[in-house]
Amino acid sequence: MPRGERPLGPEDTALLRFAGDLRRLRDQAGKPSYRELARRANYSPTALSDAAGGRKLPSLALTLAFVRACEADPAPWTKRWRELAAEYAQPLHPNSPYPGIEPFTEHDAKHYFGREFLVEQIVESVRARPMTVVFGASGSGRTSLLRAGVLPALDDAVVVTPGENPVEDLAAALAGLFEDTTADALAEELRQSPDHLRLRLRQHRPGLVLLVDDAEKAFGADDFTAAVTRCPRVVLAVRADHRQRWHELGAGGDAAEITVEPMSADQLRRAITEPAARIGATVETAVVARLVADAANRHSLPLVQQALAETWRRKRGMTLSLAGFEESGGVEHAVARAAETFFAGLGEQDRAAARQVFLRLVSVRRNGIAQRRAPRPLDVDADLLDRLAKARLVTLTEDGAELTHDASLGWPRLAAWIDEERENLRTHQQLVTAMELWEASDRDPLALYRGVRLRKAKELGEFLTVQERRFVDISTRRETRRSTALIAVMAVLIALVPGTVVYALSNERKITELAGRELGGKAISASEALMEQRRPYADKYALVGYRVNPSPEAEKVLRLANAVTRGIPFTGTPKDDADVVVAPRGDMAAVTDADGTDRMWSLDEDKAVPGKRFADRHRVVELAERRAVTKDHSGQEHLWAVSDAGDITYLSALPDRFRTLDLSPDGSRIVGKVGDAADVGLPTPDETEHAELYDLSDPRFPRRLPVPVRNPETVALSHDGRELATGTWDPDAGTTKIEFWHIGGTYEPASPALSQNVYIRSITYSGDGRWLAVEHSPESIVEVWQRVPSGTPVLRARLETTLRSGARVTFASEDRVAVVRDNVFEVQRLYASDRSPDRLVYVVGHGNSTRAVHRAQHDDFLVRSGGRDPELLPYELDAGAIIKRMCEKDGARLTDSEWVKSFGEVERVEVC
Repeated sequence: MPRGERPLGPEDTALLRFAGDLRRLRDQAGKPSYRELARRANYSPTALSDAAGGRKLPSLALTLAFVRACEADPAPWTKRWRELAAEYAQPLHPNSPYPGIEPFTEHDAKHYFGREFLVEQIVESVRARPMTVVFGASGSGRTSLLRAGVLPALDDAVVVTPGENPVEDLAAALAGLFEDTTADALAEELRQSPDHLRLRLRQHRPGLVLLVDDAEKAFGADDFTAAVTRCPRVVLAVRADHRQRWHELGAGGDAAEITVEPMSADQLRRAITEPAARIGATVETAVVARLVADAANRHSLPLVQQALAETWRRKRGMTLSLAGFEESGGVEHAVARAAETFFAGLGEQDRAAARQVFLRLVSVRRNGIAQRRAPRPLDVDADLLDRLAKARLVTLTEDGAELTHDASLGWPRLAAWIDEERENLRTHQQLVTAMELWEASDRDPLALYRGVRLRKAKELGEFLTVQERRFVDISTRRETRRSTALIAVMAVLIALVPGTVVYALSNERKITELAGRELGGKAISASEALMEQRRPYADKYALVGYRVNPSPEAEKVLRLANAVTRGIPFTGTPKDDADVVVAPRGDMAAVTDADGTDRMWSLDEDKAVPGKRFADRHRVVELAERRAVTKDHSGQEHLWAVSDAGDITYLSALPDRFRTLDLSPDGSRIVGKVGDAADVGLPTPDETEHAELYDLSDPRFPRRLPVPVRNPETVALSHDGRELATGTWDPDAGTTKIEFWHIGGTYEPASPALSQNVYIRSITYSGDGRWLAVEHSPESIVEVWQRVPSGTPVLRARLETTLRSGARVTFASEDRVAVVRDNVFEVQRLYASDRSPDRLVYVVGHGNSTRAVHRAQHDDFLVRSGGRDPELLPYELDAGAIIKRMCEKDGARLTDSEWVKSFGEVERVEVC
């Protein structure tokens, strides 16, 4: 007979009450034996019995296994466990290498990693110029950078942080440097003559560097600004959303400006692993991988530090384990807890305003999935935005405000608000898209709102920003003028019929044109609404609108409706928001299955057929005509032969720690980097990294070729793999040198080098080698250069943008170039002369940061749809070819019932 459970006794502690509730949960489940629970939960009977024993807090994983074995909902138990764990967690040891949500200080300098290059850049600027201004978004780590990075790197420096009384704060920080004054006396002296600070420093501390943190708080204090900007050496840290205001002050002169970019994956790995390594601790690779995936290339450093601090409390010995990280809740729990704490501290009026701010920073996709908006200006209380930024819930950038992290969307309160306002959010997203199209079409009146969509936009009320209200107002005025004009013309005609028939006949054409524009506008609106809802017939309505009124706007809608209608879905196995890598000719694609393994698909004109899968958990990094490179779960890269989607063969593993940078489209050569940066979770000594180039003529035994540049920042291979472009950044000169090399058994220059006074993020060759695209960072400007045989390339186009996301460039026949930035897709025609390029296409809402691929056999571009589903849109530029295909397939004509339902008794328009 099994031994009975030990009684818990009085449940007078939170831990005993937790254990008692676990026992009662087991009773409600029919009191299965612990042996039976063990079978269900995959834990030992002893572990499950101890979980309900009340002597120690079980792990979160064990608790949830117990709950699931009793067929209960794990969500409330997760919340309760974390509340209890917070009580029983070890206090943060004073020697913890992670400061949590607080910034690093000078005393934390030995634990400050990841910003070494930026610190060096600022120090060099201090030596070269009197003033350096460092701009960074909220949460980018400006305070930590100054106090733990720059301050220890300088021989003589002091940090000043202005508050409500900037001059008094400045005097208090500096009074101790001068023997003949006090803080109050120095403050009064600076009010009388701000230039006295410069004179005092030159006399007493000529080498002193003044580091001013949160300088934007003192922009209204002229005496403070004058005093610090006249100092011999000063570094001002300014929040990025105040950059324009700083320039308006005109106090910068020839100051150097440095921008704090988000940490890259490699920098973030150092920031995570090195502090622990310094005190003999380790961070499990899985923890590093999770945090890098959560926070790399975004301003989320305080959240990372907070998650690490909470994981430190739960460390096993000297190891920060995945179990401890998950028990802490990671970044998601940090965000939800910060949001709830912030909201609870607000009054009723501020709560309503905060709700509005959160909802303005969220959009809802066509499939109903909520997502963060890109940074956007908000006309709301600046103090509330500052408090949200201080709580690390909102990031303030030069472009506006955005939610700091996707985890905000999992905050239960925000999730409930989104559900309540889902229809308004969807309508608002449609409005934003319409505004972008209106701007892209040079504010074409036909792109303004009308009819039902205008009425729904008016109902959005507080959702609208100033710019959005202006768009709605302009649309309303145009709608009113159009209706008034139509009524007036009809009234005049009716009045003049008895005596002025000739006049009526002369105006018949105008009436017809006006009626046609009205019908065309209605058809275009119907097409756009159907596209938003992903319903059929969007292309048919677009064709009606184009036939009635063949304007540039109608042609744009026809092209997009045709692409959406012919969309190529990957049905069956892919996961939501799966990665899609398309082969250079557009005949195959690799798509991620739900289990994290990539599968090959063959692509027909408008359908996809599934093929074979790669090895378990292999993800495609590069896909060429005959080759594929995959990365397994450990980070090791592998080479495959790909004859077609149903015929893939494993060839060989690439060298250890090799990271592919480019694979020539014909699959003949591959270039990448080797170094510790390829090892997930390990620090990256820069000197270990170097480039390696391989010939894949015998892909089972890749042959290493000499590389002309040891460690370039950017590389690209020509279509046939015979030419290599390298971009090398010189931080001292602030230039990138792009060199072109014929490669083989030896290497030699292919053409004169190209020097750019910016950092180059990427280089792309055209298929015929005649064109070269280089992308600037961080502005994402793309410059297109014409290659001249044995001569220096000639600049032919500069494709500018307001989007600060990476550009994916593709060249096509007839001197066309396609660029995808975030969810914007555009095509431009290039000219081998001084003529500016012609914009052929500008589509907002599709692209999904995935390179477009030109299919020569169909003369269209495969563009990733903007939705969460992995779908490709075949985007064709020739409206005549679109109409021909629709009419040949008998897919152009609306049925009689569809026509009457949409347009009433208006005479049918024949479209074919």
